[in-house]
Amino acid sequence: MPGNTSPKDKMRIFLLRPDSEVYTSTPPMGILTLAAYFREKGPYEVGIFDGRAQAATIAQVVEKTVEFQPDVVGISIFSMERLEGHEAAHEIKRALPNVTIIMGGPYPTTEYREVLQNPAVDFTVVGEGELSGMELLAALHQGQLPESISGVAWRRDGTAVCPEVRDFIEDLDTIPHPAWDLLDLEFYFYNPHKPAPMNLYQKNPRSAPVFTSRGCPYRCVYCHNLFGKRLRRHSIGYILDEITYLKDQRGVAEIEVTDDIFNLDPEWTKQFIHAVIERDLKLNFCYPNGLRADRMTEEIIDLLVKMGTYRIVYAVETGSARVQKAIRKNVDLERARHYINYTAEQGISVGSFFILGFLDETEEEMRQTIEFACTTKLSTASFFILTPFPGTEIYQQALERHLMVDQATFTHYYALSTNLSKVSDKQLLRLRLWAYLRFYGNPFRLLRMVRTTPLHRHFFRTLWTAFKYFVIRPQNAPRKDLSEFLTTPSHS
Repeated sequence: MPGNTSPKDKMRIFLLRPDSEVYTSTPPMGILTLAAYFREKGPYEVGIFDGRAQAATIAQVVEKTVEFQPDVVGISIFSMERLEGHEAAHEIKRALPNVTIIMGGPYPTTEYREVLQNPAVDFTVVGEGELSGMELLAALHQGQLPESISGVAWRRDGTAVCPEVRDFIEDLDTIPHPAWDLLDLEFYFYNPHKPAPMNLYQKNPRSAPVFTSRGCPYRCVYCHNLFGKRLRRHSIGYILDEITYLKDQRGVAEIEVTDDIFNLDPEWTKQFIHAVIERDLKLNFCYPNGLRADRMTEEIIDLLVKMGTYRIVYAVETGSARVQKAIRKNVDLERARHYINYTAEQGISVGSFFILGFLDETEEEMRQTIEFACTTKLSTASFFILTPFPGTEIYQQALERHLMVDQATFTHYYALSTNLSKVSDKQLLRLRLWAYLRFYGNPFRLLRMVRTTPLHRHFFRTLWTAFKYFVIRPQNAPRKDLSEFLTTPSHS
């Protein structure tokens, strides 16, 4: 149990994320939102450090933490960053033995028992962090042991325990706008270490991400469940106020809408676009996180063009009808093809995400995916290999089949962590390489890409990274060993 539990006038909270193999360094929206919430709702002084954006070593993360002299440190990490998160916690605790360390994000949400095997980590927050985190901080501020806070996991006599998961926040407008004032956006616009945007084909480098919603009602077996399976939205006024602030106060010229499922409701989507047009913001817009092509209409696409949209990415994942059903994505492939092509015909740069290597997927089904991508008017395509992250349904399916996913490596989306398909590792990697060669080997595709897609800034950096992943080290990524950090027995 941490030693720093005596009441004081104002607790100091330091929120951070370490560097990792994650290729981009988009502004840390989770940390910024938590910082705003804690600062507004409680007597807390909050600082942040984005180690990923700074390409910081663990030593530099510790140095920044010690410099802030926090009472509580919050570390936010993805599953693929678990080694870096554990190492950061371990080294921070060595430097500041009395600090309380809390870990949150997708990895602690699904694997809180593993997280709490690290004696440096005192608590984890499971799911949304605002309400659970605030109650945990309040308890610590009063010198109490937070033994029954919904959504907070901790250790009792060496056993990881977690009271019931907290209900999600219904009214998202009760959450303050992200604490943009804590971030040097100018650094992100021209980051020399890693590309900052999710969209690597920027029209203008002065871009910032915006979330309009949380949650997704679709039940894709490979996807996280951090925000639940029901869509909750901010009001349109709330969203436009944030966008206007970013434009007028921070000099942003381009907005990335990064929701999990922005265009679920066509009527809401039209209302939002009309509101943006009426405000006459004169901004570029892009949607890099994967819209559903089969939820689009020609009217919506036309309106998106009118509001300043120049790039849309659709998440199709597979060109196989059987696999679509098996993974519960259930994209209508013919509707998707129609709206991909219609979007391209309006002069928009169109990208798509595809995944190879689903459970029991055959070579023929993978070739159907490649064929789908290559016979549409897409400007760009990304072909990933399935990563069955812990906590996902496909991870559980693989465990039940004794496919040893509990020994998989989770480093980045391009690595072959484990192979659940019907083809060999070697053939799976060859098929992925063939997908890229066939897709980008079409001269008409390259011409379309040049006509619609900004290729400056991050384009050549991305090519070099792809070359490293696909050619220099196409083999399985080396397994990372957490054993030196995980020493406390874990129990269900």
